Amino acid sequence: MKKENNHNGLMLEEPYPESPRYPRHVEVVMKGNYAAAEAARLCRVGFIPAYPITPQTTIVERLSELVAEGKLEATYINMDSEHSVFAAAMGAAIGGERVFTATAGQGLFYAHEVLQAISHFRLPMVMCNVGRPSIPWNIWSDQSDSLSQRDTGWIQFYGESSQEVLDTIIQAYVLTEKTRIPAMVVLDAFYQSHTSENVWLPDQNLVDRFLPPIQPGEMSIDLKKPKSFGGLLPPEHYNRMNYSFWETMNQVEALAEEIATDFGAHFGRPYSNVEAVNIGPKTRLVLVTISSITSTARGVIRDYPEVGLLKLRLFRPFPREAVQRALAPLSKDAVIAIVERNFLGDNEGAIMQEMKRALYGSNYKMYGFFAGVGGKDVPPVTIEKIIHRAFHRPEEVNWVDVG
Repeated sequence: MKKENNHNGLMLEEPYPESPRYPRHVEVVMKGNYAAAEAARLCRVGFIPAYPITPQTTIVERLSELVAEGKLEATYINMDSEHSVFAAAMGAAIGGERVFTATAGQGLFYAHEVLQAISHFRLPMVMCNVGRPSIPWNIWSDQSDSLSQRDTGWIQFYGESSQEVLDTIIQAYVLTEKTRIPAMVVLDAFYQSHTSENVWLPDQNLVDRFLPPIQPGEMSIDLKKPKSFGGLLPPEHYNRMNYSFWETMNQVEALAEEIATDFGAHFGRPYSNVEAVNIGPKTRLVLVTISSITSTARGVIRDYPEVGLLKLRLFRPFPREAVQRALAPLSKDAVIAIVERNFLGDNEGAIMQEMKRALYGSNYKMYGFFAGVGGKDVPPVTIEKIIHRAFHRPEEVNWVDVG
């Protein structure tokens, strides 16, 4: 028998008592895409432009159901393309609405032009991207789509679990509305988007206390103070606007950490920009990962006491200070192995490039490992192959399990 849980508006198997682990939460089982949709509902988003694309489609489908069932008071519009989705999102954000949308792969590439406009107009919003690659046509897990957009000016977070995706979307709204810089929350296709996990769903009032109603910013329409948007900008003004953007972006790492700490105190689940596991003076090797590969690596390194793990949660802006602090205890002989589920047409993957920038001037031995590109599975044995090669015969860049 099923019944509706009144304080969260979900159809839950009976009984589903409040979680003893997290007060004012209900424990449910849901896929990552549904967790993203529920996060948007909990954040009381007011405008949702949508276009379906595998593997994110069930996010916008679920949101359409919530709106139709009266469980989410929002304007939901089916658009004719992802370019139109983000154009509509931009207009709604200028109008002062709290905006949410989702996309993946080709949809994100198609929206590239508008992503630049949204960020440089300093418009707060959150999008969820379900990572998949481009050409040849592929719908499986890969982070090439989001990582190829790292220079569009969007903040980027990568979630390891459905719970982390839900919690990060809530934090991302606080961050985007404080900084007026849009935020992207990324989850892996299928490994997260279509896999069911336990999720602790917070009470609506708990979220409301953490995330206040959106307030209009300088780039919002004010009928009492008319202004124009998108006009030709002379060099001196363009230069000043970008300087302001740069100043704010340089505050994001510290502010994201502060919001994550506040979230932990409020909801009981602590987060940070990076997570260091088993990194100390005796650590001989550190694996650097993002998203779902992290969970596999966690299990593997339990049998390798000399191996540590550095999980990147915030990727853009790259958390340089947090990475430097996490790796500071390493000895000078330690090796860093960077696991890349992306290929952007260069010799190195995107994570290696960012790690080199963050650690410029240091003497760390860093090696890149392409693994899981295009959705190829990365089981524990593949992580063990990376560890073995990093210890014994690494090249600067390595491809694992090719074929």
